[in-house]
Amino acid sequence: MRRSWEDEVFGQSARLAFYFFFAMFPVLLLLVILLGRSTGAGSELLGVLLDSSKQVLPPDASALVGNTTRQLNVTAVLGAGAILAGVGAAWGAMNGTWAILSGLNKAYEVEEERSWRRVSAIVLGLTVSLGVLSLIGLTAILYGGRAGNMIGGQHPGSPTHFGLLLGLISWVVIMTVLVLSFAVLYRFGPNLKDRRWQWSIPGAVIGVSFWLASTLLLRVYQQHFSSSQRIYGGLSAVATLLLWLYLTGAAIFIGGEANSEIEKAAREAGHADVRGAGERRSGGESSRDS
Repeated sequence: MRRSWEDEVFGQSARLAFYFFFAMFPVLLLLVILLGRSTGAGSELLGVLLDSSKQVLPPDASALVGNTTRQLNVTAVLGAGAILAGVGAAWGAMNGTWAILSGLNKAYEVEEERSWRRVSAIVLGLTVSLGVLSLIGLTAILYGGRAGNMIGGQHPGSPTHFGLLLGLISWVVIMTVLVLSFAVLYRFGPNLKDRRWQWSIPGAVIGVSFWLASTLLLRVYQQHFSSSQRIYGGLSAVATLLLWLYLTGAAIFIGGEANSEIEKAAREAGHADVRGAGERRSGGESSRDS
């Protein structure tokens, strides 16, 4: 907690929320162009994405995403529209990933010594990897839902149980994809010379746990206690979405801070798999540790 405060985690999260917000709607437009106009699995994946957003986002924010997607589905055009959507999505997503790398370097107390070409390649690779993981998660939810419906069709007497089971499967898939995504960011994002998966997983679990708790609390607050409609009026849904993106960014950086502190504690305890700071961390120890 102290290190998160000292490293200005929440200031970094505000920066990340800005890029996430500006990337989200071009990405939605691109998905509408690529998936929404197709038939079969493409349009079903888009439907799964919107259904998943209802489970994850606060009600105001999920309604905003759903309404915007429907408007985009009507107005989206090929050609220039697809090109602009691709440019906007790439700009926001890659700048967001770049901001994550910067924040994780601060969490791990390392300087960025990699060339801009290498950093750009890492940013591109991480952005694409996170997109692929999300697509795999949506596909798993889609085909898991199909399997559940087939089983439910064979046992029509208990539809409620299958509905609960499908909801549970969706959440398990979402949490699994998030843990893997966080772990990938922690393993390849910061400028560390020696990377091991076992030192990325603990922070991923902690970060996703923080994300889940903050998401559920935000949903409860929005449903029962929120006064944002009176304060922000028509911008209430936008404010809620920005707050959720802000908490998501905080979860990513808090998980990185947790990994860094866990590795320090393991090194001090003489764990055989953790090397000394000068050996393990690019650039050596920070001035705060010297």
